[in-house]
Amino acid sequence: MFGFALSIGGAGLSIGMAWINLQGNTAAIRRVFFFLDMEAEDAFEEFEDLPRIRQGVRLEGIHFSYPNGQRALAGVDLELRLGELVAVVGPTGAGKTSLAYLVPGFYRPTRGRVLVDGRDITGVNLDSLRRQVSYVFQEHLLLSETIRSNLKLANADASEEDMRAACRTAGALEFIDELPEGLDTVLGRSGDTLSVGQKQRLCIARGLVRDTPILILDEPTAALDPPTEHALVRSLRAAAGGRLVVVIAHRLSTIRRADRIVFMEDGEIRGIGTHDDLMADPDSRYRRFVELQGGSGT
Repeated sequence: MFGFALSIGGAGLSIGMAWINLQGNTAAIRRVFFFLDMEAEDAFEEFEDLPRIRQGVRLEGIHFSYPNGQRALAGVDLELRLGELVAVVGPTGAGKTSLAYLVPGFYRPTRGRVLVDGRDITGVNLDSLRRQVSYVFQEHLLLSETIRSNLKLANADASEEDMRAACRTAGALEFIDELPEGLDTVLGRSGDTLSVGQKQRLCIARGLVRDTPILILDEPTAALDPPTEHALVRSLRAAAGGRLVVVIAHRLSTIRRADRIVFMEDGEIRGIGTHDDLMADPDSRYRRFVELQGGSGT
């Protein structure tokens, strides 16, 4: 009788575990079908390709709201020129990422226009625009492949020197050269054999190796120590000599080194200028933002 009860209990436990495992697989399948059911994006393939960007981007009268009606941007006018490092800053929910998503056409404004070299992007092939924009997301997306393969994912034609130069600019070469196989070192799952800061630098290097006219970095220094951050920002300023570099950032040490700062609040631009100019205004919302973070502004 005891053995029979034990068998019944074991079978019940197995059924319970099977149900739990099924739920885990169901959640994964649901996510897969969510993407399969998404409406395909219209890339405006019938329009002409955008020539190599020479001047920059202009946002005119931009308003943007999410499908649920929540406002993200209102009345944004901004010019972003090649050759400058621009920091977009502000509190959480200010609309910084929404603004950055407009440049490569990830978002389309509810009202207003996004102009690239004077051309409205609704009249150009989106693929030809995105080939000229490198966007490094805050999340670190790395494959369980070699470092070389991860870099070539952005530019299959990149040479050894191209990859090493990008890694040098991002401050990644110092730890890559210490690895047993260098660029041919195989990373763990999602790059978990690297530290958070190392993954961040490698993702930045992958953005740089594309060698596009526009580079957008979302919180690129969040996991970096001060010396590495200082070296990275210095390198990005040098890289901005031939491209537009847009940095979404919170750390004051990153912000104050930008050529221009765009301060956003509640979906609106509340100030544009250098760190010193914005701090000199006693009524500046940016100055208040700095003071709330405990920064002296010097």
